[in-house]
Amino acid sequence: MAGRLTILILLVMMVLTTYSQEVSKEDADSLLKSLSEGRSEADQLDIFLMLAKYYIFKAGEEKVDFDSARECMRKAAYLNNKIKSADAEAIQILLQSQIARENGQIKEGKAMAETAVKRLGNSKNKYYSANAYFLLSEYYSWGNLNESAEKRRLVELAIQSYEHTKYKEQLAFCLKHLADLYALNDEREKAVKMLDRSLQIYKSIGYTSLQGVYILYSYIYYQEGDYKHALNYGLMALKNAQIRGDSSMSLCQINNYIGKTLFRLNENEKAIGYYREAMKVAIKYNDNEALLQVMANTVDSYIALKKPYEALVLMGTLPKKNLEPTLDESYIYTPLSYLKIYNELRDYKEMQSYSNQILQLNRIHKPQDKLLNDFYRIMIGYYLHARQYNSAETYTRAIDSLSQKIGDPHRVKEDYYLKFRLDTARGEYKSAAGNLLKYQALNDSLFNEASGRQIRQLEVEFETEKNKNEITVLNQKNQLQQNHLKQARLVKNFTIGGIVFLFIIIGLLYRQFRHKQQSNKIILQKNQQLQLYLNEKEWLVKEIHHRVKNNFHVVASLLEIQSSYLKNKEAYSAIKESQHRIHSMSIIHQKLYQSATLSTIRMPEYIYELVEYLRESYAIRDSIGFSLQVENIELDDASGLTLGLILNEAITNSIKYAFTDTMDGKITISLSYISDSQIMLGISDNGRGLPTDFETRTGTTMGMEMLQGLTDDLGGSYSIETNGGTHIKIIFDYKPIAAANVSFS
Repeated sequence: MAGRLTILILLVMMVLTTYSQEVSKEDADSLLKSLSEGRSEADQLDIFLMLAKYYIFKAGEEKVDFDSARECMRKAAYLNNKIKSADAEAIQILLQSQIARENGQIKEGKAMAETAVKRLGNSKNKYYSANAYFLLSEYYSWGNLNESAEKRRLVELAIQSYEHTKYKEQLAFCLKHLADLYALNDEREKAVKMLDRSLQIYKSIGYTSLQGVYILYSYIYYQEGDYKHALNYGLMALKNAQIRGDSSMSLCQINNYIGKTLFRLNENEKAIGYYREAMKVAIKYNDNEALLQVMANTVDSYIALKKPYEALVLMGTLPKKNLEPTLDESYIYTPLSYLKIYNELRDYKEMQSYSNQILQLNRIHKPQDKLLNDFYRIMIGYYLHARQYNSAETYTRAIDSLSQKIGDPHRVKEDYYLKFRLDTARGEYKSAAGNLLKYQALNDSLFNEASGRQIRQLEVEFETEKNKNEITVLNQKNQLQQNHLKQARLVKNFTIGGIVFLFIIIGLLYRQFRHKQQSNKIILQKNQQLQLYLNEKEWLVKEIHHRVKNNFHVVASLLEIQSSYLKNKEAYSAIKESQHRIHSMSIIHQKLYQSATLSTIRMPEYIYELVEYLRESYAIRDSIGFSLQVENIELDDASGLTLGLILNEAITNSIKYAFTDTMDGKITISLSYISDSQIMLGISDNGRGLPTDFETRTGTTMGMEMLQGLTDDLGGSYSIETNGGTHIKIIFDYKPIAAANVSFS
């Protein structure tokens, strides 16, 4: 759907990767160490410039890295005031340009890069001039016709400069980059030539991170409709990335491209698997543009499988924050995906809603031609179903020019079929027959072209394999003759020695085998014993928690019995409150022996059970409502126990004192992360609130004292406000374990 944008994202990412690898962390450490070795001022100047480049192109955009880069450039400028090197001054300007670009100051950065190119264009240091040409090219867009031509020109100049240097890896990268630009401009023959040369140079220097080359081959074959070879190179790229331990965003784009190729081969179940892997990487790196593309591709596969409901579920499960686009051409992805889903579901009311949304977005943002073409096709089908033939004809005329502009014969073919459907619906059978014949003719032409391409490819492969086999046979014959000559001379001398050596090897192997058997047997026995001990320990801990829970229940039951004999209301209330506290601790131990870890408590379920218990105990189900907004947080047993007691005290106080008999009470409980290391507990009610002169820190009630003491146990702080009710807020430090919202009323 968005092949060009996909390959461009991969291209940009590899630019940053390659330039960051010119100076590795080990190189940077070595350069820093060398500064203390009495280097000359000229050497120190070069070192500071190299270090500045390392910090600028280092992975990530940390402020500390830019600060380090600026400090290195400041020291370089100080040294250059003495040396007066024009090249060094130009390189400083170039590096400042990159910092400005990283900070979003595109106009200022481009002006500085142009200044650097003017100063370094005729420099004798071809490495410097190559860097300048290439970094300036990054300010030009591939999507604009004039800018893309200038971008290619600058990369070609960078290649010419690199040809005169020892930096073969950078030369190969620029060749691959130029191939990328040719491919994006549909000059695939030129792209393949550049790519072949890049691969040859990479292999000659032993460079093994070739996933970028392979995925570009895959892209070119994909654009030519040779999906078999596109898939082969895509899988090679994925294998190479996995072997190299590459976990960067390139893994997202590689998986996405494999999925797209499988989609073209009607292997949609497999395609969805690769798309899901791509989405995991995009979410990990918060790359919204990539996620939107992969999401749209996944929806297409589900639609092809006639599984629109699964597509709808997918759209609902993706993180909302990652579905916010930042590029104009990306705004259409989400509504267009929903439009396709509801079109498949024949939910025309929802289709109308999303089509209006897309039309409104098109007035503000400029989507890609292919996405707009997809939208028009769906609307033609919609209007044909609604028998609004004039509207369908309007969109049919629109896709005519758009398909020609895209240059995809498959889309032109489908245009004829849509016209055939429209003419048939109108009863214009002569025109319908003409469009059907054009559709069939173009379909046959595309089939013959694909078949011819495959036949030519098979012929080339056959001839290559034939020549390879002939060479292999000749080599084998020659080798066989040489072996016969050597064998006649060596057999007699080596036979006895070989036999003796063989027996020695067999003896050593047998000894090693026996030793390994004994060792494995001992290890197996120890592992089994350790597993037995571990199982016994787990059951023992579970039994302890179970018995503690039972003991708490016994104590609670005794308190219940005792309370039935009490006449004093205060004593009865105190017994009841103690019973509730004991029950809150009992639930903790119940959760512990039911959990898999035996040491952590899932707070959403615990808080829900505690609230349900208190509602039943005070018989307030019809008079006081509860709203729980609890994130998926797990706490250790000690923290969970303390938090349970705090909740018990706060909820009990609200139930007993906050509401009059005529009020519709509501108690809100929330538990959430407010940062990576802090959790906030909130208990609010809409009751009468505290007295205006009530001092929370010196309150004399047992409940307030317990709240203060329990909060101190958590190492946190709490505050109480009265504003339309009582609002308690407790903040404490804790390392988060999980982050998935759970809310219910």
